[in-house]
Amino acid sequence: MHLNSELLFKKHLVSYFKDNMKVLEIGADRLPTWYCETVNKPSIDWHTLDIKTHWDTLAISKNNSNSNKQIVSNFEYNYPVEDNTFDIVFSGQVMEHVKNIWKWMDELKRITKPGGLIITILPVSWPYHIAPEVVDCWRIYPEGMKALMEDKGLEILVNTFESMEKDLIPSHVPTLPGIGVDTLADLNKSKYKIIFNYYKLLSLFPGIKKLRRPVPVAYDAVSVSRKP
Repeated sequence: MHLNSELLFKKHLVSYFKDNMKVLEIGADRLPTWYCETVNKPSIDWHTLDIKTHWDTLAISKNNSNSNKQIVSNFEYNYPVEDNTFDIVFSGQVMEHVKNIWKWMDELKRITKPGGLIITILPVSWPYHIAPEVVDCWRIYPEGMKALMEDKGLEILVNTFESMEKDLIPSHVPTLPGIGVDTLADLNKSKYKIIFNYYKLLSLFPGIKKLRRPVPVAYDAVSVSRKP
């Protein structure tokens, strides 16, 4: 989870989560998840799912009162979930780690109710990154997401990518796509304040503007698609 992903979730996605829905979040990193807490609708029946090999490495409690809502699958593309179960199937920072996104999307569609939503958010500017039991496979821009969703017969409601993090940085500071900050508080640390003030000074002298090194900011892609 990083700041730009949080901002885009609040801007584009949080409004789709309605009272009394049944939601599946794939790839939880903690319980309750940040997304569940941010939506903040206790009436939502919020479930999580992870692959067993990854689940075994997660530092989250496997023995709590909501354990019946924590689904663990032995297979990447075949989940122990009945057809047409969830109003929303959601993944945040997961899709880039799925090797076969075509088979995966078939499975997400299968377990989504007719009229239900498949929602994704994933980085597009991050460099290659892996972790134990996790691979790094994809960066998907809107054109690629459109092709995937249309191939699966899904109606696209939202399909975009952007950096809201960039908007928080002063206009005199050059930026480039990359790994952004984790939290809003990070941008207020002395490191960034020094950089921003120094670049403001340099901007007064056109001949030495080129001395400003761009600050990396995150770009993420978001999509919302409806199952017929």
